[in-house]
Amino acid sequence: MTPGTIEIIGGVATVLAIAGVILNNRRLIACFYLWMVSNSLSALLHADAGMTSLLIRDLAFLALAIEGVWKWRKEPRA
Repeated sequence: MTPGTIEIIGGVATVLAIAGVILNNRRLIACFYLWMVSNSLSALLHADAGMTSLLIRDLAFLALAIEGVWKWRKEPRA
């Protein structure tokens, strides 16, 4: 990847992660979808750079976001 592409993907991942936190604070399920995309983009960057420990972190956060959607959908809403 070119440095410009890395910066764009990293910037998009950051914006999506921040938006996910905002949506989480408002208790909206969309937060988990934004985190899935953000963590996937970060995982792509870290895999490309050979940063295994950060790749593992990204994949763990991706799994937690998937679990969040699953649990959210399973809970009854008032």
